[in-house]
Amino acid sequence: MTHEGPMCRERMKGKRIRHVQTWEDRVVVFEDVPAEVCGRCGEVRFTGPIVDRLNQMLWSMGPAPRTMEVPVYDLSAAP
Repeated sequence: MTHEGPMCRERMKGKRIRHVQTWEDRVVVFEDVPAEVCGRCGEVRFTGPIVDRLNQMLWSMGPAPRTMEVPVYDLSAAP
């Protein structure tokens, strides 16, 4: 199913993406998330049930099947 994106009016297509979100001073990565993505501007939209699933996982914060190490940069410290 494709829909028109509100930002650039391009057709959005269903994809599975990696969604990164900050939650209570943590960076949480969700993989294989169904989304609608604009091929032109990259806008991402989730359906209501997907948002509910993401929120439920954040609120429960069970153990993750794996973890990642990521670099952290402070823009205020940059020259």
